[in-house]
Amino acid sequence: MPTFVMTMQIGFDANQIHFITKKALKGDMKAAEIVIEFLSGLEIKEATAIAYLIVYQIAMNVLLDLGEECRKCGGMCCKMGSAIELMDFDISELIESGVDISKLVKSNNKHYIPRPCPFQNGWKCTIHRSKPYSCLSYPFAVEDIQKDIIASWSPPNPPKPFIPDFCLAGKRAWQHIESAIQDFKNEYGREPTPQELLQYLRNRGQV
Repeated sequence: MPTFVMTMQIGFDANQIHFITKKALKGDMKAAEIVIEFLSGLEIKEATAIAYLIVYQIAMNVLLDLGEECRKCGGMCCKMGSAIELMDFDISELIESGVDISKLVKSNNKHYIPRPCPFQNGWKCTIHRSKPYSCLSYPFAVEDIQKDIIASWSPPNPPKPFIPDFCLAGKRAWQHIESAIQDFKNEYGREPTPQELLQYLRNRGQV
């Protein structure tokens, strides 16, 4: 699942935060600003780490055409691993998009996309326009993947994410993000905050 377990623990409307984050991961910059400001404002180390990781994921999702990298790896993230849990708003969006949800698996009143994904054609995603939250979060903003990074991160350096060996798209995205972080440091003499990194990438015409 994506991040924000901590929001449920401290009394915020986690479902609303997840929904806004999904909009951010699809390229809605107003939603991105809201989520990043919210997480940073918590003044919790783990929340700040998550804010950085979401910025990375936004950059990956909207910055680059990574089709060639996904083709080379064969879309392995869609073929291996446990079933992907869907949020209620994911189901609504899939239905509105005319997706055949009979391909989903239902268990304990929750819906899942099994893996290998039935919506994958070769390496391509056939439901890209209505891609679920968990899929949009891969790999930088998936809590199960980044939980050790989140737990061990110490400021001020932005966290270095874990990227699965097969994820060529993630590796290419991180090269660009890391370059932007270094350029910011060279220009300002310090590390960027999550908000500053997001804005810096946008000013470079990358997000």
